Amino acid sequence: MANPIYALSNGDAAAVINLVGPALVGLRFGDHVVIPEVNLAPKTYAGSLLAPWPNRIAKGRYTYEGKDYQLEIRDGLGNAMHGLVDEATAEVVETRAGFLKLATKVEAVTGYPWNLLVEATFELTADELVVGYSVTNVGSGDAPVGIGTHPYFPFSDDTTIVVNAVTATVHGSDMLPVSSTPAVEIGLGPGNAVLVRDLKLDTQFTGVTNPVATLRTGDHSLDIWHDNAPWLMIYTTNKFPWANGPGNAIAIEPQTCPADAFNTGEDLRVLASGESTWMRFGLKHRG
Repeated sequence: MANPIYALSNGDAAAVINLVGPALVGLRFGDHVVIPEVNLAPKTYAGSLLAPWPNRIAKGRYTYEGKDYQLEIRDGLGNAMHGLVDEATAEVVETRAGFLKLATKVEAVTGYPWNLLVEATFELTADELVVGYSVTNVGSGDAPVGIGTHPYFPFSDDTTIVVNAVTATVHGSDMLPVSSTPAVEIGLGPGNAVLVRDLKLDTQFTGVTNPVATLRTGDHSLDIWHDNAPWLMIYTTNKFPWANGPGNAIAIEPQTCPADAFNTGEDLRVLASGESTWMRFGLKHRG
């Protein structure tokens, strides 16, 4: 079955939203393609909303309010990964010129026995896309929650990135945090523009300031900013499944909490019945 796609436009700007996820899978400002067409067949989490947790949960296990829970293992390393909405089809709630609002329900399951309403908004102008996410506990009891997203961007041999983060996390072989280091020690951090082609990252950052990252290719640049999301994950690959064939990509992923927050409690948000939390991010084009 083909993925249900929503085409969002405003003047010469256009975005493509896969309602499954829901996921940002295309973006163009004028003649500059920021996110090309994606091959949606492989599982890459391309552009997906990550909730009620981003990143990984160690061995898919956690204890909450004295009860032990087991989530599905699906990262190939023995961990739970990226929440429960990336394969759900969102409902279109509202549309108008340059604006789309979607809603996804998270129904209680054995490993996560809470009911949530997850909403996503996309607001497109001539030079910026702003994406907002909110999660509301629509069931009973307190629900642990984290939010993130997973947009991918292409890069060329001359593409540079500046990452405005203080700290980088060192991961073990299971991609869970084991220690941290100053971002400058891996060649990144404020003011350091480096060629993306020289980086091999699957790295979590904190101590971020806006814009959290800037990508520049030729005379075009893209500022990525976050609001109410103090964590950043960056991943690079040369085998991303673009529609025209495998190629270079960098995922720049705003997150409200770090990996394994359901176990560590770090920046984990807990929602009482009826409570909501949110984050948003923006992609500002300059060129």
